[in-house]
Amino acid sequence: MPKVSVVTSVYNGEAYLKECIESILNQTHRDFEFIILNNGSTDQTPDILNQYRDPRLQIIHQDNLGLSRSLNKGVHLSNSDLIARLDADDYSSPQRLEKQIAFMEKNVNVVLCGSRRKELVGSKIFFSLVPFIEKDENIRKTVSCFNPLSHSTIMFRKKAFIEAGGYRDQFKYAQDYNLWVRMLALGKAHNLDEALSVIRINQWSTSNKNYRKQKLEELQIRWDAFRKFGGNPGKVLFYSLKNLARLILPSKRHLDR
Repeated sequence: MPKVSVVTSVYNGEAYLKECIESILNQTHRDFEFIILNNGSTDQTPDILNQYRDPRLQIIHQDNLGLSRSLNKGVHLSNSDLIARLDADDYSSPQRLEKQIAFMEKNVNVVLCGSRRKELVGSKIFFSLVPFIEKDENIRKTVSCFNPLSHSTIMFRKKAFIEAGGYRDQFKYAQDYNLWVRMLALGKAHNLDEALSVIRINQWSTSNKNYRKQKLEELQIRWDAFRKFGGNPGKVLFYSLKNLARLILPSKRHLDR
């Protein structure tokens, strides 16, 4: 049984898919399986995937199930106790799996392990503007204000994922945020103080094309997190009002730095 399963769902990801795949195949930790679900792509994604012959790759071609159902399928097909997530347009640093596995093995009460992240805007890489929250106690206080756990940096325990109910299809654009809130009821979270993944931000990304819908989902999730874990009411109100203000603005993030 491999130490970790990396799960990626891809829909029309021909532009950046190779970079994503190579970043996992070139990890310093070699004992993994990489489950890639081609979620009904109509571009060259199937041809790109079929070029690979690495035995650690498990490639599944399927109709488009939606992201949540596709990711749930990938996790349930996995053969590992640890699951690492990576979106198809992002990529990981070579030591990501090695460092997260080591942390998870030393901290058995941690069910969610993320890290710092960098953001790729055009051809330039920046440190994320999202505040870095490292320890569980502070993550719980913060999760009612914003999502402190970046999806493409996350490693989680499969058992806790299943117990929490996996990704919920009712959340189309913030399914990860909702999942973290439910998994925090089952164990601790931690962010490693090192940038282990690069997140690509562009005007064609799902989060940019559906910016307002995502913000509405986040408001619902924050209220649920506040009821479960509390937090600073003033900060919760500030971030909620900030979110509401963004609903009035243009739907795409400002991509200039």
